[in-house]
Amino acid sequence: MPIKHAKKMPFLLLVLLPIMHSQMAFSQQTQNTPQNADQSAAQGALPPEEQSEWQSDGWENDVWDESDWTETESNALNISGFGEIAIGNRMQRDTALNTQGTLRDARLQLRADYALSASSFSSKVDVFYDGVKKHWQSQVRELAWQGSLRELLPQSVGGNTSWANAFDMKVGRQVLTWGTGDYVFLNDLFPKDYQSFFSGRDDEYLKAPSTALKLSGYFELANVDVVYMPQFEPDIGITDEVFSFYSPQTQQNIAPAFSVVDENRPTNREIALRVYKTVSSIEFAAYGYVGYSKQPTAFDISGRPRYSKMNAYGLSAVASIGSGIANAEYVFYNSTEDTAGSNPFIPNDQSRFLLGYSQELVANVNAGVQWYTEYTHDAARLDRTMGTLETLQEKYRHWATARLTWMALRQTLNVNGFIFYSPSDNDAYLKATVTYSPTDKWQIRSGINLFVGDNPSTFWGQFEDASNAYVAYRYFY
Repeated sequence: MPIKHAKKMPFLLLVLLPIMHSQMAFSQQTQNTPQNADQSAAQGALPPEEQSEWQSDGWENDVWDESDWTETESNALNISGFGEIAIGNRMQRDTALNTQGTLRDARLQLRADYALSASSFSSKVDVFYDGVKKHWQSQVRELAWQGSLRELLPQSVGGNTSWANAFDMKVGRQVLTWGTGDYVFLNDLFPKDYQSFFSGRDDEYLKAPSTALKLSGYFELANVDVVYMPQFEPDIGITDEVFSFYSPQTQQNIAPAFSVVDENRPTNREIALRVYKTVSSIEFAAYGYVGYSKQPTAFDISGRPRYSKMNAYGLSAVASIGSGIANAEYVFYNSTEDTAGSNPFIPNDQSRFLLGYSQELVANVNAGVQWYTEYTHDAARLDRTMGTLETLQEKYRHWATARLTWMALRQTLNVNGFIFYSPSDNDAYLKATVTYSPTDKWQIRSGINLFVGDNPSTFWGQFEDASNAYVAYRYFY
């Protein structure tokens, strides 16, 4: 850790002190202390809405009559949610910004699920005050119907045939994800919120919602997922209110009021495809995507950022090896606007590779490692005299990642550390979190986001002044 961060250690200890103290208090509790309902997420698993997105409660075959209506009505609708207060500060001053705050959230989430006989409606809405940006915001994270395709077809079409039973559908606002990486996304080209990720919001908010129709088919030959998004939805990237970023033109970090003008923001559709099958205990998958780059890395003739057209084609495999799980993934990003790779205003084609392995080391201690490589095609043809983001683009870029998770106190205390290190850029990013949830009613979470790098022009190095610590309290209802 650089010397300039050492002065911030008392603040970090103050943030983590409530968690350390709670371990002493735990011994005074009874043996019936409930376990944390979110313990799977603390182990590095995906959040609940990114796991199997619809599970039957076993009542689809029940026969209901009027005497059952009152009980059914109360059971069909489930309302839950949480309230949260979160505070975070950067560890040193960023000269491009006039605030030390990186997180000031007062948040309320309302979730409502309504189960029908063979389908369901789900909704999840966040309303919060962002004290860093100083205004109220809302986000509909889910508002969707999910069920069998047969439920939507007339009796004369779907009722007399079995083909519709092989398809499930989810339509509406939803969070989408696939791929094998841990915090590293190759074929997952659904929108991400990196500002939330870097500021210390819960991992749930790394995945941004999309308005989409997802059709899933299950067949003996293979299973298929098709996602249709009627309008392009990009990543939520870094903006001027919270973090600064490196500018090749000015050779320093800047924090402009960054936005993409309407004419440079596509309104066309996106289509994503996954075909997967398990063969001899190995799950294979193939992916396809037609749309646009998720970040505005291209430029128009006036030098303004824009999203360029892009197709993607990929493969992945997941298998048990030894006492752990191994994964491999590949994707080819085809920049369709510059097939020759000589236009510095348009990103070149790229191939991306990922290898990973994870396992339980001892009881309640899990570890995972990954190696990630980006290869830029035709890199030698780029005009590096142009002041564009291509100035930062080398032929190869590598990342090595490691995750270590420890669970204690009957899995109510979770300590999780994840580090990215780039041997090609000589920079790194450490994300460490401690979560304590002694009951299913409340949770306290604290952590750090620490960026280091020798050069401010590298990916993680540009965020060195964005290093921050945070604490959050969440109450469930």
